[in-house]
Amino acid sequence: MNNQVFHFIIRVSKSDSAFVYFQLEANEGLCFYSTLDHEEGQAYRDLDIRGAYEFQDEVSRLLEFLGQSINVEWLKK
Repeated sequence: MNNQVFHFIIRVSKSDSAFVYFQLEANEGLCFYSTLDHEEGQAYRDLDIRGAYEFQDEVSRLLEFLGQSINVEWLKK
């Protein structure tokens, strides 16, 4: 049994964050995410994304695909 966990942190604009949340929730079971602390009025949101190592490639592909239509900045990969 593999107990390893992947960990990504991405940055998206505040206006795109709801879309990213929706996509992650629509792909239920692939990962868990949370929004990191931010200051009021900040134009971006940093998302902490973790999940079972076996889903790392699939989540990475999903985020890369989203990056074709919105700006996804990888802070930790």
